[in-house]
Amino acid sequence: MSHEDVFADRAQLVADLNVIETFRWYRMIFTERLAAASRDQDEGILEMLRLEATYQLAEFYYGLKAHGIDTENDVEKLADAHNDYIEGLTNDPAKMRRLGLSKDRLLDAMFTADTRPRLVEIWRQQPGAIDQSNLARLLTVVMSAETCRKVVVACAEAGFLERKDTIYGAKLIVSTGVLERTLGECLRQSRHRIAGLS
Repeated sequence: MSHEDVFADRAQLVADLNVIETFRWYRMIFTERLAAASRDQDEGILEMLRLEATYQLAEFYYGLKAHGIDTENDVEKLADAHNDYIEGLTNDPAKMRRLGLSKDRLLDAMFTADTRPRLVEIWRQQPGAIDQSNLARLLTVVMSAETCRKVVVACAEAGFLERKDTIYGAKLIVSTGVLERTLGECLRQSRHRIAGLS
C-alpha cells in the first residue's frame, strides 16, 4: 500500500477517524476517572495522575491481571521474559536509540542473582507485592526509576497503591485494584465503541 492509498477510500478514512476519536476518548476518560477516584484531590497529585507514566503503570497492572500473573512461578516467568526482552534491546543499538534508552539503564534493569530471588520471595509471601526498585526495573523501558518513584508515591496518595516499608528498607508496592480496573473498563468501552462504529 502506498502512502497515498490510505486516503483514497472515503469510507475507510471515516472509519479510521472514528478510531482516532475513540483513542482520544479512551485516554481522556481514563484520566478523568482516575482523577475522580483519587482520595486526594490536591492539584499536584492530580497532575501526576494525568502523566503518561501513570497510564503506563496502570497498563502494567492491567497486564498482570489480564495475563493471570498470580503465583511465584508466574513471576519467575515474568522476570525471565523481562530479562530476555532487555537483553534483546541491548543487542539492538538502533532500537535503543529510537526508544531513547542507554545500555547502562537497560543493564541496571536486568533481574540478577540478587534481585530475582527477592522479587519471587516477596511475591510468594504476599501475592501481588513488588518492591519499588523491582517495579522500576519492570517499567524501565517506559519510564526512569525516579519517574516510577514519583508516580508510585502519587498513586499511593490517591489510594490506588499501598506503599509499605519493610524491615530491609525497601518499599513494598501493592495495587488496590483501582488502576487496572479503571483501565480495563475504559478499554472495554472503547472496544465496544469501535465495534459499534464499524
